[in-house]
Amino acid sequence: MSLSHPTCPSCGGDLTLTHQGSLDTWVCPAGHGLAMTLSESYERLQEDEINSLWQRAKAATPTGASRRSPTTGAPMVSVEVPFDDDEAVEGAPDDGPDRGSVWLDVDLADEVIWFDASELDALPVDLADPAPTADELASVDRIRGAFGQSIVDAAEARADADVTERIYRRIARHPGLTHVLTEVGSLGRR
Repeated sequence: MSLSHPTCPSCGGDLTLTHQGSLDTWVCPAGHGLAMTLSESYERLQEDEINSLWQRAKAATPTGASRRSPTTGAPMVSVEVPFDDDEAVEGAPDDGPDRGSVWLDVDLADEVIWFDASELDALPVDLADPAPTADELASVDRIRGAFGQSIVDAAEARADADVTERIYRRIARHPGLTHVLTEVGSLGRR
């Protein structure tokens, strides 16, 4: 089942596409909530909460009381997602204490998350990624040094192969010029 336009799982009304900076969401005009894709959630949510949400959603199953997906109308799963102020993986040594949780509805097939009114605001905003360390930059330079020229060489070889292939096809279309191919082939064997 696929809907022609995303609808609110609470009231069934059409959702409105909105843009806030780089974040795109589908909002219920009646104020019931909003939907966003899993990939879009990386613009707003912390990665540890996204990972927790997705792992819990994959382990859950819809029930008879499940809400319907805004995009397909299929039953969604409902999962409780704890949140904290850091982006450390849940249970890691640098993971801070949870400061709350929120229940979210997820359409696994379409990778859509439904947030009831104020649920998105309860979750912490994504933290900026730290600048790369000197060691990380040095590693990138080593990789670039080891593989950079081979990548350039492979691209040039591919370009040469494309040129050769085009020349071959052009000559092959003209039966009177096939002797040129024979000559080129014999030059390569000398």
